[in-house]
Parts: sequence; C-alpha cells; structure tokens
Amino acid sequence: MHLPFAGDGQKKPFGADGITGLAAQAALRTLEACVRDIAYGKDMEQELTDDQKLIKVRELRNEWARSPRHRPPAGVPSQEEHWDTTAMAAMRRITQAAKDVLQEVANVSGKPITVLGSDGSLTERTETFRALVHADLPVVSICTSGCMRRWLATGDPTAASLSILTYIPGRPLYAATVTAHTALLSDCSGSWRLTLADGWQAMTGEPLVADPAPGYIVLPSALERLAPGLRKYYAEPIFAHDTSSAIARAVLGGAVPVAVHFTGHVLESAILPVAIGHGMIVRFQSSGGLLEKPWAASKYMYKAVTGEVPFEEGLVIARDLWAARRVSSVLTRETTLLEQTDPLDAFPGDELDAEVDLDDILFGYEKEDD
Repeated sequence: MHLPFAGDGQKKPFGADGITGLAAQAALRTLEACVRDIAYGKDMEQELTDDQKLIKVRELRNEWARSPRHRPPAGVPSQEEHWDTTAMAAMRRITQAAKDVLQEVANVSGKPITVLGSDGSLTERTETFRALVHADLPVVSICTSGCMRRWLATGDPTAASLSILTYIPGRPLYAATVTAHTALLSDCSGSWRLTLADGWQAMTGEPLVADPAPGYIVLPSALERLAPGLRKYYAEPIFAHDTSSAIARAVLGGAVPVAVHFTGHVLESAILPVAIGHGMIVRFQSSGGLLEKPWAASKYMYKAVTGEVPFEEGLVIARDLWAARRVSSVLTRETTLLEQTDPLDAFPGDELDAEVDLDDILFGYEKEDD
C-alpha cells in the first residue's frame, strides 16, 4: 500500500509522519489478522515459525502424566488463562509487526528506532520512552487503550484501540489512533485517515466533519450511573468501554458533536492530538484549560510524556467551546446532585441564586443588562 508521506524510507528517509504511518498500517493489518484468526481459524497453508513448530510438538506429549498435582488449570480457569494469553500474544504480534517494518526503512534521524509495546509494564515503558527522548533517540510507543481481551473475544469495536506516539529528534511528537476499522493520524502539519479498503486519505484544508447530530454524546462507561440526569440534556448518551475508539468512530468519523474521555496515562491518549488535528478542541475537565491547535497538543503531549508537566485526567473533546463548557457544567451538576442525599444540598444559598447563570452556560442564553 502506497504511503503518501514525504520520503520512501530508502533513498529518502521518512519523517515522523511516515514512521507513524508505517507503524499504524502494520498495526491495523495485524489486528485484522488476529481477529480473522479467531473468527475463521488460522490459514493452514501459512508457514509456522520455529517457536510455533516446537509448541505443536510439545502438545503431542502429556507432560503432566507423572505429576497430576501440578497439572495446569482446566475448565473455566484454563479458559480465562487462554484469553489472557491470547490478548498478550496479539499485542506482541502487533508490536513485532511494527518493529519488522520499521527496521526495513530509514528515518531522518539516521538512528534505529526503538518500538515499545509488549514488554514491561506501562510505567516501565514510559520510563524507557522518556529516557530515549532525553537521549535524543527515535522511539515509537504502541499502547492499548481499553481491553484487548474484550476486543478479541466479543468483536466490540469500542472495546479497545491502539495509541501510537512517535518521537523523531527534531520533529514534533506525532500521534495515531488505531481502531478495529481505521487508523487516524495527526501532527502539527496535517491529518490522515487509513482504511485497508480505501487506503490513505489526506484531511486537507478544513477537516471534513459532518453536520452535528444534536442530542448525542460519547461518555465513558464509568459515567453510566449519571444516565438518568444526563438524558435531560443529551437524549442519546453513548457509554463506551474505550472512549478513544468511540470518539474515532462517532465523533471524528461521524456526527456526534461532543465526547468525554477519561484516561489514566499519556501513552494511552493519542486520541487527544488526533482529535484536534481533525478539527476538534480539547478542554480539561479539572482545570478548564484549552487545547485548540495541533501544535499546542503536540507540545503538551511532549511535556507530559517527558515528565515536564503532569498529564491531566478527564478530557472533553468537542467541536466548539460552547459544547465543551456545556458538558463540563452538566457533569459537575449531575455528579454533585447524585452524591447528595437531599438534592437541594447541592446548591445551597447563593449557588441556588446563581442557577440562572448555569442555564446561560448550558443553553447559550444571554442575560439582558438591567
């Protein structure tokens, strides 16, 4: 598949965009292969690796006949272990596919790229990523957001996604979000979409965003307890296990005007710069700070991944500032009401007197000057 970025990786090296594009393309293809293997079984004509051949031979023997007390778990425990192993194997397979393709090309730094993804804990990978950036060495991180096991076992496209962050010395931080059906890329200079059916598409000029469908909002499944109150403001709340994939599908690829994304780690949050590159703004739920331009998002992610600033949890991704402020106010109000035994306790005294101002924020009404 032709890669529409500057360079060819051989005579002319790739920049951060081409490297991220290759990693995202490899991840999308490998993920599709993992899902296909589960649904249809592996291709019997496919050549097995040496490790796979060894496993097949070992399976012919009953290694536990002489020591039944040490036999591996069977039944439900065995099935649980199988799916955990399957999920880990899929992540190793995706990471290895990215390593293989990136080893075959040159990048503008002239140095080999380290690919992080399947080895070590999230904390360990973050420390490694940070150390490589400080050493001015190229690095690509592939991280699962959501639950890979749920994704593979159920086929739910909003169960998980992959976040890819790329650092090439002298270049802005580049990000990609890979879902079950597409990869979305963005940096300071442009945005791209990839599907295996249609190939690469450049999001040139103003982002191609459909007219908003009022009443829809994407929310984390953890907020489903607020559903009754939220439906007073949003008729069709969508609660997703992985908001990154839901945002990529429904907000960036659809007509949902606003989303709330809760995340626990910067390496899992490629959706932040990707969303801004595709025409959205980001408002931090806790501090109220705004990110509106791709270069601001790239700079913030760089500082967060290098430990220069803490990464804030709770991101509101919206088409405009009014929509972002509205959902923040709604969440604050409904959360407070839910936590109170008596709803009136949530807004006592002067807060009740200021309720009309809250409605101004929620519904866009302007007060007339006396």
